[in-house]
Amino acid sequence: MTVTVIATAGSSSANSYLSVAAADDLADDYLGTLAWTAAATTTDDKSRALIMATRYLDQLEWLGSRASTTQALAWPRSGAACGEWSFEDDEIPVPIKQGCFDLAEALLASPTLLSGRGAGNAELIPGIPNASLVSASVDAISVQFRDGAVPNNQNALNVLPGLRQTLGCLCLSVPTGGSRSIRVLRS
Repeated sequence: MTVTVIATAGSSSANSYLSVAAADDLADDYLGTLAWTAAATTTDDKSRALIMATRYLDQLEWLGSRASTTQALAWPRSGAACGEWSFEDDEIPVPIKQGCFDLAEALLASPTLLSGRGAGNAELIPGIPNASLVSASVDAISVQFRDGAVPNNQNALNVLPGLRQTLGCLCLSVPTGGSRSIRVLRS
């Protein structure tokens, strides 16, 4: 079954930050987009990669707030201004489009790049997959991972080191293992 990319900013049915044609244009300007431009890569594969990349990007925290309560995706946003960047609340910023393309291209090269390994990856604690979790306790919060390592498939920033730089100050998320706060509520 083929998929259809809907890349209309602010649409309630949008499923991607880029159309395949816009991503093809980006690929023409980039060096090293072998997975995107490979002869075996079909338009349907590209569509699926863009949709998945958008889903992973939407899991990150962003500057500002959604521009509309009816939009399907995290972007466009209101109040998304940082440094010299300022964006209208009806546009998808270029860094978001570039990040979507970069992630989609990486997913074409390695489709399981961000996927889990089955039900064992369900999250007991938001943002912490079970796959590497050995124990967790509440009250005096303690989380321990196998081999002392935090899982590397937690978010897109972990698997694409350059993505954080591409997204710049628009992205408030940090790679796993970076500083992060856990909110504790007591009743």
